[in-house]
Amino acid sequence: MSVGLLIITHAPVGSALVEAVFGTIGELPLTTRVLDIKRDEELEQAQAGARTLCDEVDQGEGVLILTDLYGATPSNVATTLITNEVPRMLVSGLNMSMLIRVMNYPDLPLPALVETARGGGHSGIFVYPPLAQSNEINHAQK
Repeated sequence: MSVGLLIITHAPVGSALVEAVFGTIGELPLTTRVLDIKRDEELEQAQAGARTLCDEVDQGEGVLILTDLYGATPSNVATTLITNEVPRMLVSGLNMSMLIRVMNYPDLPLPALVETARGGGHSGIFVYPPLAQSNEINHAQK
């Protein structure tokens, strides 16, 4: 058994990221479902779909829920799945680096997988050229 993964995003972000990660690593070692919420989708319908998918991926070790933007509809739907009865945790700011990192550590328990997701998302953000170098370039051009 392992943690289940539920991705809830604005359409078609979640499906596109899962497809890209599958194309990159060749497998999805965690039981994964995606709920891409359309702009005009009814909130109750999205919540019902999220509950169904969350139950599908839950193998008894908990569910990691990833969303694209905290405070937006997908994240708000995801927060309704968080209860004290069942181990479920939410991480927002989904990016490809986060998803690849999660898939690379499928045997971690839920709390460690949450930290892996957070760290993977954060470390996937890169500025080039580094800001100090960029400032030097801008000053030299003036």
